[in-house]
Amino acid sequence: MIETILLSVLIVRTTWRIFLEVLNLLHSTSPQVEIPEVLKDKLTPELLEKSKQYLKDRTKLRILSETTQLVVTIYLVLQGFPRLERLFLAYSPLLQAFLFFGALGTIFYLVNLPFRLYSIFVIENKYGFNTATKRTFLRDQTIAVSLILVFSALLIPVLLWLLKHQVWWWQASILTFGFILFFWFIQPTLIAPLFYKFTELEDEGLKKRIKELIERSSAKIPKIYVMNASKRTKKQNAYVTGIGRSRRLVLYDTIMNYPSDELLAVVAHELGHHVKKHIQKNVILFSIYATILLYLMNFVYQHILKTNAFDVQRPHTIFVYSFLFVSTISYFLEPLVNYLSRKMEYEADLFSVELLKNPAAMISALKRLVKENLSNANPHPLYKVWYYSHPAPEERIRALSQVQ
Repeated sequence: MIETILLSVLIVRTTWRIFLEVLNLLHSTSPQVEIPEVLKDKLTPELLEKSKQYLKDRTKLRILSETTQLVVTIYLVLQGFPRLERLFLAYSPLLQAFLFFGALGTIFYLVNLPFRLYSIFVIENKYGFNTATKRTFLRDQTIAVSLILVFSALLIPVLLWLLKHQVWWWQASILTFGFILFFWFIQPTLIAPLFYKFTELEDEGLKKRIKELIERSSAKIPKIYVMNASKRTKKQNAYVTGIGRSRRLVLYDTIMNYPSDELLAVVAHELGHHVKKHIQKNVILFSIYATILLYLMNFVYQHILKTNAFDVQRPHTIFVYSFLFVSTISYFLEPLVNYLSRKMEYEADLFSVELLKNPAAMISALKRLVKENLSNANPHPLYKVWYYSHPAPEERIRALSQVQ
């Protein structure tokens, strides 16, 4: 019974994903679609057509990727997981788990690799966004895989210890919360520097103005760094990250050519996330969310264990089935998660305006982002509800215009 339910949910989820992609594509690239009124001073008909083509290329790739992943996952559910379990039965329980997860990771990595390569070196190249070389990509992948191996070596024994208990979900939720805090602390100082180079902001005039903003906002951010994002992309961003001594403001070097008032508006927006404690709220919300999912996973885990579903016996294999089942269902909660995220973005926009008293600067920065990142100017409403963690640029601009 549970086998049929899992396969059905997998197929329904992928079908719904593809439906949303097609719906958004048809809506956004329709010949009747025009440039939104609030963007007409920045977007030209030529840029609109270019953004439509960019959307088409990415959507086609996502649909192909989704379909491929569904086929591979169905095979693994029906035959792959049981075969992998039997393949490693001769080894110790810990080595079985390492080999099992290693094999799964390798399979999914190899399945996704062609799509990742095509996205970066074909699509992003075509539209002038990618600046990464194949050597940089290979280096990034080597570091990422090495980090996964290190964390796996630490976490898999903990997982096996947890699964020995009848009710392991609450212990796992506590450890998950602790791991989030730990990773939040080390990410800016130990993880991110493995991929990017961070240098303290050298422009003394800009640094002074940003520090004045930080002081006026009552934020406690001791350091301002510039990240060499241009080594991989031409897209722009800025963010506040870290906890305690590792907290910092990071600016992509690609955003440094913005007019100073626009750059300060973006910085003020990021300070808004910090002052409004959005990161802390997200950690708490994610911990609650993870606890609920772990509770459901434990329920599914115990059911598979008692009914011998899927013809598997090892704890790590049963865990993978329960994780796949619950994570697939959790996809349908994405609209709620993204709704909360969009509310926080509106709050950060409003904070930027209150801090700078200059909504025009934030509006201009948003228009520049739409233009230079070839953002979709006319996403379908349902697609926005389901996937957008940020309000659509047009909606943010209209909201900021009302503040004026």
